[in-house]
Amino acid sequence: MKIGIPRALLYYFYEDLWLNFFKNINVETIVSPETNKEIIRKGVRDSIDESCFSSKIFIGHVEYLIDKCDMIFVPRIENSAIMSEYCTAIFGLYDLVRNTFPNAKLLHADVNYLLRKKEAAAFISIGETLNKSKEEAEAAYKAAVLTANILKQDRITKQEALLNSDDPKILIFAHAYNTFDASIGKVVTDFCAENGIQVIYADLVNQKPVKSKVATTYGAKVYWKVTAELLAGVETYKDRVDGIVLISAFPCGPDSIFNELLIRVIKDKPILSLVIDEQDASTGIQTRLESFTDIIMAKRRGHM
Repeated sequence: MKIGIPRALLYYFYEDLWLNFFKNINVETIVSPETNKEIIRKGVRDSIDESCFSSKIFIGHVEYLIDKCDMIFVPRIENSAIMSEYCTAIFGLYDLVRNTFPNAKLLHADVNYLLRKKEAAAFISIGETLNKSKEEAEAAYKAAVLTANILKQDRITKQEALLNSDDPKILIFAHAYNTFDASIGKVVTDFCAENGIQVIYADLVNQKPVKSKVATTYGAKVYWKVTAELLAGVETYKDRVDGIVLISAFPCGPDSIFNELLIRVIKDKPILSLVIDEQDASTGIQTRLESFTDIIMAKRRGHM
């Protein structure tokens, strides 16, 4: 049995949890490669025009995996708690894939805390589908959660150490599936690495210390789970970076609201907004990044 995992959307939130869970129950996984032109071409071809670019990429990754594994892992995760929702494009993925590829064999489970369908129960269900006992699946899930939490805290600790550097720093405000996708955010992070700029990620943050400040500044109830986490990162790191880069996939609804809000609220930092779709060329993005770098370096020298 080999389980295929699309390297897109939810993968970038749950990579450590998913891969360690399947490892713990001795099930082989295959993750699709980094996004490339062929994956984009297939995803765009098989998607409706109104889908966001990230969703189109996801469809391309699913198609890549169809003949390379026994089942493709496509869970429906609607929320992680009450009032902590993913957008409809994410929790509709199972239905989208089912209708786009009706003959594909999918490994599926539901997570919806409003309906009392908790994450632990979903993973137990997955384990039982793969002929594992309830006890074995539950133990594998708990161990995977522990590993994922340790790895995330380690990344946060390493990032906080970077903030003590004298190098120029930018804060990336973007969904992880945009930040780390080879066709979207990797252009930004590669540019920073080549130019000696440290990258700080808004979603790598301990949220509790700034939860009340986020509520006061951006609204008591930020409905979207990922946006709330990113705003916590902004409040934590904004005074310790030289500028902020917003990366969105066209036409993301939540980002169109909160990117505009962020630009209006943050007045003392240079902000660059990049909205990427399948037509964007990396050369155009690099030109904008070069201009943005000139601005933050001029501010560091006290020339602005």
